[in-house]
Amino acid sequence: MAGSVIIRAGTSTVDQRIIHDDRPVSWEEADRLAGRRLDRRKAWAFVEGQLCESVQWTEGCSGCTYGFEDRGGGCDECGYQGRVRNGMWVQAEIAGSERQHQ
Repeated sequence: MAGSVIIRAGTSTVDQRIIHDDRPVSWEEADRLAGRRLDRRKAWAFVEGQLCESVQWTEGCSGCTYGFEDRGGGCDECGYQGRVRNGMWVQAEIAGSERQHQ
């Protein structure tokens, strides 16, 4: 998903599942909303009016990792690898993407 921008237009719950209404935005519109030029290599989102960056990481699988192990033994949840990929939208200033422009 790198190199894209979305606006989260709304969120609803259907059958106990969270559904996000995410709509693509052009780079020109995203730059205008952000008040600066966004890095084209990253994934960005405007969630509740806040500029957010996609942050991703790997961690031990919750289905087969016990205690403080770095990697689990493997299960069907993680594809028998012991690690899973995770990610979320984080406000740009928290993620470290906000820079002071002069």
